[in-house]
Amino acid sequence: MSSVEDVIVSSTNKNDEPHAREFIAKLLASSVCPAYTMNLEQLDGYLHAVAAEPNATNPEAWMPLVFGGEFPCFIEGYSTVGITNALICLYNSHRTQVLNGQCRLSFPYEYSDDRTKRIQAEQWARGFMQGYIFWQDIWAQFLDENQTGSNLAVILPLSTNDEIDDILATISAVADADYAMQTGVTEDELMLMFNRLPQKVIEYGQIAHIIRSNSYAEIVRD
Repeated sequence: MSSVEDVIVSSTNKNDEPHAREFIAKLLASSVCPAYTMNLEQLDGYLHAVAAEPNATNPEAWMPLVFGGEFPCFIEGYSTVGITNALICLYNSHRTQVLNGQCRLSFPYEYSDDRTKRIQAEQWARGFMQGYIFWQDIWAQFLDENQTGSNLAVILPLSTNDEIDDILATISAVADADYAMQTGVTEDELMLMFNRLPQKVIEYGQIAHIIRSNSYAEIVRD
């Protein structure tokens, strides 16, 4: 169990999530938040990527990025405890999805040449990429070990590196379809990438779980 789950899961149930989501949605949409605070779609994508947890984490590590890099000491009309508990509740929901091999998206994720129709998917994917960056050093460490023949190579095939590249290419294309087309991705390929978004996110979580499980095994053996 992660540090986040240790803090909150015993006093949190599924019925708390709608209230936490409503609370956070109002907070993020308000003018009292710091500049560069994530919107709700970005937050969901970010939390899902961080909640894959290839390594243990805690709220103090990932929460500041929600608000542009620094957790605010004071937001008028909102308590720090209320914000923290609501974010952890949402995080735990995403952690549960990851552990159950799920990616629940509350918006259409089909490709459209009309950006307004794909904006929610775009924002979610941009948040997810921020979550990947949060773990980038961990991913790099284990994938490098996988290539150099460590014990991890017994568990993760060499093709895992290509799989991660494919996952990130898909999510990056959803995050900025216009740029993807400028780099040579066709409209048909974009349609496929958008449709594959949930499955690629699930695969990301599955690989992260293998890495996390192996790191625990290494600690036990040591």
